[in-house]
Amino acid sequence: MTQQRQVFFLASGLVLFLIIAFLPEPPPLFVGTETVLLTANGKLCLGLLVLAIFYWVTEALPFHVTALAIMLVMPLLGITDGIQVVSNGAVREISGLAQGYREIVRISFGNDLILFFVGVFLLSGAFTFTPLGTRMTLRMLQILGVSTRRVILGFLVMGALLSMWISDVGVAAILLPIGVGILKHAECAPLKSNFGRALMIASCWGPIFGGIATPAGCGPNPVAINLMRTLVGMKITFLDWMIIGVPASLILIPFGWMVLLMLFPLEIKTLKLSRTDIQNQLKDLGPLSLQEIGTLIIFAVVISLWVFNPIIAQVTHNRIDLPISFVSILGGILLFLPPFRVLDQEKAAKAISWDSIILIMASLGLGMMTYYTGAARWIAVALLGGIHSFSPIVLILTVVLVVIFMKLFLASNTVTGIIIIPILISLAMSFNIHPWILVAPAAFTSSLGIILITQTPTNIIPYTSGYFTLGDFAKAGIIMSFIMTLLIAAVIAIIGPLSGIYPY
Repeated sequence: MTQQRQVFFLASGLVLFLIIAFLPEPPPLFVGTETVLLTANGKLCLGLLVLAIFYWVTEALPFHVTALAIMLVMPLLGITDGIQVVSNGAVREISGLAQGYREIVRISFGNDLILFFVGVFLLSGAFTFTPLGTRMTLRMLQILGVSTRRVILGFLVMGALLSMWISDVGVAAILLPIGVGILKHAECAPLKSNFGRALMIASCWGPIFGGIATPAGCGPNPVAINLMRTLVGMKITFLDWMIIGVPASLILIPFGWMVLLMLFPLEIKTLKLSRTDIQNQLKDLGPLSLQEIGTLIIFAVVISLWVFNPIIAQVTHNRIDLPISFVSILGGILLFLPPFRVLDQEKAAKAISWDSIILIMASLGLGMMTYYTGAARWIAVALLGGIHSFSPIVLILTVVLVVIFMKLFLASNTVTGIIIIPILISLAMSFNIHPWILVAPAAFTSSLGIILITQTPTNIIPYTSGYFTLGDFAKAGIIMSFIMTLLIAAVIAIIGPLSGIYPY
């Protein structure tokens, strides 16, 4: 971006903020007999939200820099004034710049989510710096054989299974060289091969589909759990999430596979790559190394603690109740210890995306303040107040469609969740709707950006291979998004009540 273009976007964003800040206060809204006002602080917070979205969409500043700047501006404008917090058992009201700054930092970076993400990035690094991901993909090809249709299915399945536990960006990075190697061996030319198009798009879709299965799969997932606990007092366990997330993730795979095969008829039925070639590649990798064995063991421990923590807590009468962030950082630490020593300081520094962590944590403060100032409630009633009379299934469908539309403009999955979830919680509280009915579809859909390449970095990695165009990706993504909307809504509407997580 040129300097002149950046200055234009920066100035335009400030103008948008000033317009909202100096607009007269809107007339009150009504929920039954209750009055909902947009206060002066709420209006300022709404202006900052619009400013942040504008800068994120135009990329006038790096995402994390925008989030940090907004975090600093909130106490300067007095948005934190009047917020009540509990300190040492007593309720204290925030007043002034210093107290406001400390409180917004506490809300943002004092959250245990920061440790969760550090741990997840370290666990993802274990796959990146060992040949374990490559080995698993080759094993998958060995099982599925050399049919190109099954290879595409295999990439969707492997991408989804890996992305349930490690970063979807990392999974795309694992699949890319393997997929390109297969295409080159099959002599498929970039932009001329439908098999190349389908395989590389499958390398995007598989990790994205898998990211919704568990809280560890993608950034919006733990953020949604955290906001539900902080703003509503409702605890969503790892297993609660998986009860809906795993079926929602797995049901997308066969439909995604059919869409790719329908849009891109394969010109190659079978690969020239034989089972012997795959066996030779596996032989070149050698036996499982000590680091690979260590990664598998540590992953098994982490996943077991995540899934079975409710049982552990019940058996120990809540004496041992492990937060997901505790388990995540425990797994990250174990990767450094003998006898496995999967990671060292240099590898860890490469594995942790501090830009992403800063973006998530700083943006969290903005999301929380939209809730605390009442701005989220006002937006919810003004824009979505009419949906409270919808049936639960139509409610879920509406939320999924709204979030998919928002994803067209926001390149960060987590930011999408941070913006929309406090608004939906406020809507649920205003109209006495169970909040998880609204938050669940938003949380699951926040990471499903499959129409534009720029919706998530996961799409960009396979795109660099040159095997598909932006048009190819958008065409497939639009069709799959319509199907995905119906599938996600159906899974949540059916399994949610049956599981007992929420009633209708």
